[in-house]
Amino acid sequence: MSALSNAVTILRWLRQHGPEVGVTEVATALDLPKSTASRVLKDMAVHGLLERDAATARYRVGMLLLEVGRHYGAGQPLIEAADATMAELTRRTGHATGISLLDGIDVVVLRSRAGTRPLRVVTPPGKRGPGWATSTGRCLLARLDDAEIARRFAVFPKPPLPAAPRSLSALMERLRQVRAVGWEAAEEESMPGVAAVSVSVADPRTDEAVALYFAFSALHVDKREQRELVTLLREGAAQLSAQFGDASPARALRRAHG
Repeated sequence: MSALSNAVTILRWLRQHGPEVGVTEVATALDLPKSTASRVLKDMAVHGLLERDAATARYRVGMLLLEVGRHYGAGQPLIEAADATMAELTRRTGHATGISLLDGIDVVVLRSRAGTRPLRVVTPPGKRGPGWATSTGRCLLARLDDAEIARRFAVFPKPPLPAAPRSLSALMERLRQVRAVGWEAAEEESMPGVAAVSVSVADPRTDEAVALYFAFSALHVDKREQRELVTLLREGAAQLSAQFGDASPARALRRAHG
C-alpha cells in the first residue's frame, strides 16, 4: 500500500473506532510491520492529519482535518440556501435542525444547529448514520430509482434498532410513502429516544440533493407538534425548490417513479 492509502485507511479506522489509535492497532488493522505503522503515524502527525498524545503515545485526528472539513459544501448555492432556511427554522421553533447528504446507503450530517429547547438532540457535522433507518436517508433514497436502491442493498444491513426496516421490501414500502407525500418521519430507528422529520430538495443543474430535518426527543414532541414541524419543512423546501428549479418533492418523486 502507498503512504497515502495507509493514511486514508487509518483515518477511516478512526472514523469507525476512534477517537484514538495506537501503533499496534494500526499494524494489526493494516497488516503492517510495527515499524512501518509507526512511521506512517509519525508522518501524519508531522503534516497535521493526526496529533500525538505525549502521555499515552496514542494518536487522534489533527486540527488540519477540522480546518479543511468545515469548508466542505461551502459556497455551494443549494447548501448555503438550505443552511439559511434551517437557521431560520431553528430560530422560530427552538428545535435542532440540520442538513444531510447521502453517501451510498449512509447519510452524513453536513450542517447542524442545536436549538434552544431544554432537551436538545444534536448530531455533529460529519456524523455518519444508516440511511435506511433515518428520515433524512429515506428522503434521499426515495429520489433514486428502484433498480439503484436494490443494487445498493443487495445485502441488507442489520437494523440498528427494532423499529428500522428489516428488509429491502420493508424499505421500499417506506420509500413509496415518501414518494407519495414528499416527507418522512423516523422514531427510535437509529438512536434510542430520538425522532426526526425530514424533506429533501435538489438542484437539477448540479444533480445535488440534500435532506433537511428537525430532530427532537421522541418523548417530548407530540404528533401535533410534529405535523407543525413538517409543515414548516415543506414550506421551506417549496421556497428552495422554486429558487433552484426543483419540482416540489412529492410531485417530482411521483413523476419519476410512476
